[in-house]
Amino acid sequence: MHRRTFLQAASAPLGLAAVNRFVPPMTDPVSGSVSGSVSGPAVHTTPRASVVVIGAGAFGGWTALHLREMGHDVTLLDAYGPGNSRATSGDETRQIRCGYGDRLLYARSAQRAMVAWHEREREFGVSLLNPTGRLQLAPDWTPSLRATQATLTTLAVPFEAMTTDDLRRRYPQMNPEGMGVGLLEPGALVIRAKQAMLAVSQAFQRKGGTLRISRAQPGTTDGGRLVDVRLDDGSRLAADTFVFACGPWLPKLFPALLRSRIQVPGRDVLYFGLPSGDQRLAFPNFPNYSEERYYGFASIDGRGFKVCPTTGTNSFDPDVDERIISATEVRRARAYLAQRFPSLAGQPITESRVCQLENTADEHFIIDRHPEMANVMIAGGGSGHGFKHGPVIGNYIAKRALGEATDGDFDHMVRLAR
Repeated sequence: MHRRTFLQAASAPLGLAAVNRFVPPMTDPVSGSVSGSVSGPAVHTTPRASVVVIGAGAFGGWTALHLREMGHDVTLLDAYGPGNSRATSGDETRQIRCGYGDRLLYARSAQRAMVAWHEREREFGVSLLNPTGRLQLAPDWTPSLRATQATLTTLAVPFEAMTTDDLRRRYPQMNPEGMGVGLLEPGALVIRAKQAMLAVSQAFQRKGGTLRISRAQPGTTDGGRLVDVRLDDGSRLAADTFVFACGPWLPKLFPALLRSRIQVPGRDVLYFGLPSGDQRLAFPNFPNYSEERYYGFASIDGRGFKVCPTTGTNSFDPDVDERIISATEVRRARAYLAQRFPSLAGQPITESRVCQLENTADEHFIIDRHPEMANVMIAGGGSGHGFKHGPVIGNYIAKRALGEATDGDFDHMVRLAR
């Protein structure tokens, strides 16, 4: 197999430069139509509608911020607060990359989101992004890898295809045995997840939005519309429009509609300490990596080398289940490290998390109007890939909630009835 390097991609900054060349920052993140700047847009001074957003995670937090920047009177509700340890948007790090198999709409959204993340980082004045790159590993070329290669080519996103020998030369800290293919996307990033959600919430409040820490349930309905939500202190909050973007809590709030559509599996996330003085598996010396049954990141901020087995419990309650890692998953992770990253064999676990996903069967988002309440938007099904799209999807959800025009193909892909 021969190595192919597009646009002379050899580093993350060059990858970002290419994204900026091909996606103007002034485009709407999903539709591509021209709109206002993503970075620090002015807030209209006269509220035009009252909106309650339930859930301060990647979908809800960004939606609330965009709605406030559009000039609306917005209240953001979250049962535990932005960036909390129960949230699907919690933990320390998340990845943003454009490689998406043949799912061009998501790849294009991620490409625009990458630009938006950089602009928002500058606006927020908080360090959020690490230009790591992403390396996909496989024994041989699969249809999914070929599709990713084609999609990246279509979007002019730099990538490099590597053989086993290439991998051995480029990354001597990794044992590439059994891996005949490496597909590197050098422009991929790692986002400081918790800090990002806190920064979004703080920007929302600075711009006049209201954040309340409270659990919300659908309240009174009248004529096919939701009148208010009921809060856990017994009070009620009325609005013109409601957006339920509360991730793994959606099946609890709308069981008849969503329990069969959204599953909530749990996953263990493990961080292993690096050997003293050995930074070969720390950022920026090694990229994000993935192969069948495992993925992870280099050590960032000294937290440790991240290993995530892609198996675990199939049903997880984000409110009451204990977040204690499984001894079985620890053994699997250690066996994997001994094989793929020998310098970490025997190294201690420095941190751990138990997270949950919110999966749909086809791993497409659900962003659609409630079939029985015309002023209620449901936004969820983020699976493991929703976080990266945050600044893009928040804009999209805000427009959908207000009845504004959005991209028809994307609307169809994320519809409820499928």
